[in-house]
Amino acid sequence: MIVDKLKVALRKSRARGRFVGPINALNRAHLKMKEAKDRRLRDVAMASLDGSRPDDVEGLVDFAMNGAGGFFQPMQSRVEITELVRLVRARQPRSVLEIGTARGGTLFLLTESSAPGAHIVSLDLPGGRNGGGYPEWKAEIYRKFPRGDRRLSLVRGDSHLESSRDAVAALAGQDGFDLIMIDADHSYDGVKRDFELYSPLLAPGGMIVMHDILPNRFDAEITVAPFWAEVQRRYPHTRELVEDRDQGVFGIGLVFPDGEQAAATR
Repeated sequence: MIVDKLKVALRKSRARGRFVGPINALNRAHLKMKEAKDRRLRDVAMASLDGSRPDDVEGLVDFAMNGAGGFFQPMQSRVEITELVRLVRARQPRSVLEIGTARGGTLFLLTESSAPGAHIVSLDLPGGRNGGGYPEWKAEIYRKFPRGDRRLSLVRGDSHLESSRDAVAALAGQDGFDLIMIDADHSYDGVKRDFELYSPLLAPGGMIVMHDILPNRFDAEITVAPFWAEVQRRYPHTRELVEDRDQGVFGIGLVFPDGEQAAATR
């Protein structure tokens, strides 16, 4: 409890421009400790993917949340991500773009929930906070996610650059992506840039997924909520997957530019 309160206080201080250097140094040390733990679980993670996997939604979410000692654990509400996986499985996207790979848990679930033969593309920054910069050795593990004839492309680059957008667009195919998940830079300007750059790559009848749409009372640097409010005003067809309005974190927003039922007609 004390540690959590300290983290909140440090994030608020950094957001106000105070003690930025020391706080960043502490954050780097924390990330190094987390990577050391992940390295110890590397073989366990590889073995878990080589073994049998559950086919039901609850089982897949449990694997992502708790499998291999939490190696893949996504930064998600279990209730919210379960509802999203059910929806993705029902829509059966044939092409998926994820912006922000992080620990790989959400990528695993998107891969498992997509249509047979689907192509999944995950774009991530070589370094950064809030889901950026997984170490290169993890790519070998992530490439084991697809089963059957599904395909996975891992792209490294700054999502805010047009060159990264162009690299992703080259993998989208003629029709674009059936599903685009934006879960990288969690600042207002960052998520707005990602939305504006990548939403034109959405296929007709497709769905855009945004994470951390609730006002965040634990991290002042996560400011997706104001942009989500703008998206809701701009698009008539949106939906929210929220476990508890008062949770102060997470929340998934869905955008259907062509209407939620449009995918059924494709």
